[in-house]
Amino acid sequence: MSSDSSLPTGTYHSSTRIHRRTVLRQIGLHGLAASMALPMLDAMRPALAAEASQKPVRLAWIFFPNGTNADRWAPKGTGSQWELSPTLEPLADCRNDFSVMKGLAQVNAQSLGDGPGDHARSAAAYLTGAHPFKTAGSKIRVGRSADQIAADSYGRQTRLASIELGTEEGRDAGSCDSGYACAYSNNISWRSETLPTGKEIQPKRAFDRLFGVAGGDDAKEQGLKSSILDFVADQRKHLANQVGAEDSRKLDEYFTSVRELEQRISRFATPIHLPEGTVAPSEKPSDVTEHIRLMYDLMVLAFQTDTTRIASFMLANEGSNRAFPMIEVKDGHHQLSHHENKQDNIEKIAKIDRYYCEQFAYFLKKMRETPDGDGNLLDHSLIVYGGAINDGNRHDHHDLPILLAGRGGRNLATGQILEYPKNTPLNNLFRMMLDSVGADRGDFGDSTGILSVS
Repeated sequence: MSSDSSLPTGTYHSSTRIHRRTVLRQIGLHGLAASMALPMLDAMRPALAAEASQKPVRLAWIFFPNGTNADRWAPKGTGSQWELSPTLEPLADCRNDFSVMKGLAQVNAQSLGDGPGDHARSAAAYLTGAHPFKTAGSKIRVGRSADQIAADSYGRQTRLASIELGTEEGRDAGSCDSGYACAYSNNISWRSETLPTGKEIQPKRAFDRLFGVAGGDDAKEQGLKSSILDFVADQRKHLANQVGAEDSRKLDEYFTSVRELEQRISRFATPIHLPEGTVAPSEKPSDVTEHIRLMYDLMVLAFQTDTTRIASFMLANEGSNRAFPMIEVKDGHHQLSHHENKQDNIEKIAKIDRYYCEQFAYFLKKMRETPDGDGNLLDHSLIVYGGAINDGNRHDHHDLPILLAGRGGRNLATGQILEYPKNTPLNNLFRMMLDSVGADRGDFGDSTGILSVS
């Protein structure tokens, strides 16, 4: 067991302190190393009170591609008096946990003289606030993304500075959109102006990264066979002797959720030994809904254990042509987004938009149901859900479909329509998020200031 402070032995009592960053660690057979951060426990509160009076804020950016059916997306009403639109109806139970942003634009996703390529530009500009240099070669250049700016300073306080997740493969080389390199379409997180951070699309690998599973090939094979809970069994038992009944219950719930997540992931894991000539299946789930929800669950777990406070998630690459047979949409998403005002295509786009909102509702409920200090994870988070295209047929980067969820640890007003002057920079919103964790640097893209969200 490892932490920034020692864990007392004996029976828990009110003066016992467990450090917030206590981690269960074990080196097992085959060189497999495993580590587990812990959820918030009552035994950590005295130490937390000594460290700070405010819970850490989590930042997350959820991105969807190809624009929306804008008429079905936009709710009617103003302020706190509004009605959920057909697309946002799946979020009814979370209505008071998010606000709808109107009037925001990402101007640097426009052509600005570079001709076609709006899909690539929208993903590249979305989180960087910068206009990408048009090239299909190696001289890619855009800007540092907001999540990585936050990771520079705020991310140093956790084991992982940030996590980047996705569901679709995507190469960085070659042209994917009208002379723009594929790196632009397939990434929203950029470590530097010329280097995308990359994203993990396989739940098993994301899980291993979160829990520090490391070692050689034998170790990884052993890891596929074993639960991480087995590797830290002794530390779990020792910890159980240090805490009270309520903390013991919290730990049981936490370890159960970890095991359930492992079991779901293991269904898609590559078999350890295959007959000669057999091609190993991908570790990426074939069920899109399960894939998305696994990634959302991993984000919740990462935030719950304070393994990281910064996350980005591409529900699909920009320009994705994924079909959605589970909702009776067999045409490709990108193809449909160029709907040419054909009603059948527009209705199918609305179905896809609603489907993605259903998955986002799943995530918000999980966040809300996860205790965190004197509230829950959603209380202590700022989560942006949206994209940098309004209508895929027009390739419009104005009045973007953007939701802001969570209260940012400061009783932020939610459950509203927040309407801003036309073409207010989306980057103003991202500066507000950076400012909430002390990472605002005074400028970002075409930002004109820090957005007011009250």
